Amino acid sequence: MTRLRRTAWATLPLLLSFAAAAPASASAPGPSLPFGSVRSVHPGDTLTVNTAAGDATYLATINSPAFVAAGTLRMEHPVLTTTVTIACDTRPGTYPVTRRGAGDVGPDEHPFRWARVRVAPADAAARSACRSKVGKLPPPMLEEHWAPDRTWPQSEWDVRTFRAGSRVTITDNDDEGSDGDITLISRAFTDRPVLRGAKAVLTATTTLTCDSAPGIYVVYRHDVDRTGPDTPWARLRIAPAAPGRACADQQAAKNSAGTSRTDMVAWAAGGVLLAAAAAAGLLRWATSRRARSA
Repeated sequence: MTRLRRTAWATLPLLLSFAAAAPASASAPGPSLPFGSVRSVHPGDTLTVNTAAGDATYLATINSPAFVAAGTLRMEHPVLTTTVTIACDTRPGTYPVTRRGAGDVGPDEHPFRWARVRVAPADAAARSACRSKVGKLPPPMLEEHWAPDRTWPQSEWDVRTFRAGSRVTITDNDDEGSDGDITLISRAFTDRPVLRGAKAVLTATTTLTCDSAPGIYVVYRHDVDRTGPDTPWARLRIAPAAPGRACADQQAAKNSAGTSRTDMVAWAAGGVLLAAAAAAGLLRWATSRRARSA
């Protein structure tokens, strides 16, 4: 039992650091709102909409007159997902839920009918409690998780996880003709990689710093012809785990260099002392010889 207790206490800091660096969950997901369904709800209820990536477009919106705000479908591999909340002042009745593509904003674009919600009556006390509840809801989660075999980043919020010291490849599929014009900057990088490529795909490689603390780091892009602040372009997470082999090799090299410098200083100091002793001996010999000659 004592050994088990010691093991638990020893692993507690690692568990806490992992929790701090892991993706934050906005809240427990609400009941689902599948395609074609009719869901009975109350003001203040939160619903989750999931759809296969092939059945909807990325960043499509899910909306209804009954919602506080439209939800935006983001990637949570293998589905696109969002959450929506029933507005507190929604009157009882049945409301349509529609889906619009990311670029469908004009009146000529016909939204796709997704589902319906049937809102139950609510008295003044229930609506007051609803407003208190909705006011405490966290903002929508923006962090996304794409399939691991897709190049990184697929979007500004495509957060991939790496170990400190890792060598990473960055791919840009949206800036054809910008060979050498985009520099990427991040506190997690050891340098400022430049995106290069003669065709539609630009790539760059960089190494993550060995002393990066676990957490999320923003990658900014600097365009050669752009004035003003750099633009957030991607994000990555440094895992709360032992750094990669490159960091161990780097530290060993630093220790070796430090030892070599110490040895060099010691040898140099010894040489100076030896030379001083020799000079002093030669001076005494010369002085003694002059005294005998006199």
